[in-house]
Parts: sequence; structure tokens; C-alpha cells
Amino acid sequence: MEISKSISYITEDPRWQQKLLIGTGVIIASSVLSVVIIGFIGFIIFAGYCIRLLENVRDNQQYPLPEWDQWGEDLARGFKLVVASIVWAIPIIVLLIPSLVGVTVANGRSDAAQFIGSMLLICGNCLSFLYGLLVVVVAPGISIAFASNEEITSGLQFREIIAWTRANIGQVLVVALVVLAASFALSIVASIVGTLLCVVGLVITIPLATLLTGLFQYHLYGQLAFNYPFPGGSSSSTGGMDPTLTAYTTTSEMAPGVTPGVPPVEPLVTPPDSSLIVPPVGTDTPVGDTTDYPDSGVDNPAPPPPAS
Repeated sequence: MEISKSISYITEDPRWQQKLLIGTGVIIASSVLSVVIIGFIGFIIFAGYCIRLLENVRDNQQYPLPEWDQWGEDLARGFKLVVASIVWAIPIIVLLIPSLVGVTVANGRSDAAQFIGSMLLICGNCLSFLYGLLVVVVAPGISIAFASNEEITSGLQFREIIAWTRANIGQVLVVALVVLAASFALSIVASIVGTLLCVVGLVITIPLATLLTGLFQYHLYGQLAFNYPFPGGSSSSTGGMDPTLTAYTTTSEMAPGVTPGVPPVEPLVTPPDSSLIVPPVGTDTPVGDTTDYPDSGVDNPAPPPPAS
């Protein structure tokens, strides 16, 4: 994993200023309009945009930061990803029911009711917290599996996603911790800078921090998808090898973990033994005889009898 690459790739793009400006505008508009629900559409579009970023990193694009030119497609991608994420989160809602029941029971006057209510509240909260941690850990797998063909069902491959996460748990935990630390750090920096800019700057710095956190997060997800392909995904057929590169491609031109493509070696073909060749029917040349009989009038004359 190249964590520094997940930061530097942004400014390496020739149009990074325009892309960040548009992205920040989307986050600002979505935040303002979220009070009337319609603002959530912008966040859904941003989710689809991040999936495109993941796919570009996975596919080893030179400039993975996408253009803001697929608004409808990003909305569809983001909506499908949100639906898959909600399905994964349903158990959390179910596990919160004992907590709500516990709060109601704990308000009773009897000691037994208060004890039972407290136990239900504690158990419900603990189970919800543990399952929430599971969802956080498998989040990269959900996004990577969904990006394989952008279908909701791909993001709901529970067994496969959990198996992929377990197989790459070390790298997945590193990404989760790094994203958490980056999110916290960017929020602190945005708050400080925005406050120094007479508080009005928070209108710009907080949305920008949100944008950068998403771009940082999904670039790391793309690196995971590239180095540890999801079974049946787009990059699984290459086995981590980019067929567009050659042995002459410099290291600086390759994405992290890229192996230059090597053309397949044609198998050696041993020439057949001429003594075993059977001529096709209708020729004038018998087996083992190289003499032609053009005027004999007989096709495939019988070989001479053995000497007595």
C-alpha cells in the first residue's frame, strides 16, 4: 500500500483544481439542501464518483481522479451502493430494538423491571456496536465487490465479501485506521483554518475536508482492489498484471504493485516424422515413396511385393 500516493495523485492530475472546485461545490450544495432531503442527491452522486475513482485506480489509469461528466451515471452508481450499504446495516437497526425496549422497561418502578431493562439496553448496545465494527471492517470489500460490475447484488455477496476481508485482514485494517486518522486530521485542520478565516471560511474548508477524505479513502480502496482482486472482479483475470505495460515500462509509470505484462511464449512444435506421414487419398505418391507417377493412370498404386 502506498499511502502517500493516495495524497499526491490529486495534484498530479493536470485538472485537479477544477475537479476539486466542482467537488467542493457539490458537497456545499448538498449540505445546504439536505434540510429538504433533495440535498442527499448530491452525496449519492459523490458516492458514485468515488466508485469511479476506485475503478480507475484498480484499472491503473494514469490520472485516476475522474472528470465530473457523468452526473446521471454517478447518481445511479451511488444509489446502488447506498442500497447495498443499507442492507448491510439492517441488523444494526434490528439490534437496536432490544435497547429501545430496555429503555422503556427500565423506566418502570419495580427493581426487577429496571434490572431487566438495563440488561436489555446494555446487551442491545453492545451487539449493535460489535456489528457496527464488522460493517466498518468489511466496507472496503463491499465497495470493491460492488465495483466489479456495479450491481447491487455484487455488494451483497456476504460470504464472499467476508471471506475476502478475512484473507486480507491486515491490509484492510491498515486502510481503515489510516482513513480514520486522515478523517480526524482533516476535520481538525479544516476547523482551525475556517475559524482563522473569520468563521466564514468553514463554509469552504469543512466541505473541502469531506471531499478530500472521500478521495483519499477510495484511492486506498482502489489500491486494495488492484493488489488483492476480489474473486470474479474485473482485475482478477489479470492476476495483478497490467497487460498494457511491457518489460520496458519504468517503475515510475506503474501503479503500486504492478507487474509488467509479459507476452505468452509459443510452445515449441516438433516437426513430424516424414516416414509416418500418410498421404491423402487420391494422390499418386504411395507411403514412403517420393517418386511421382503422373502417366500411370492409377491412383495410389500398390507397393511392390516383398522380395522372395
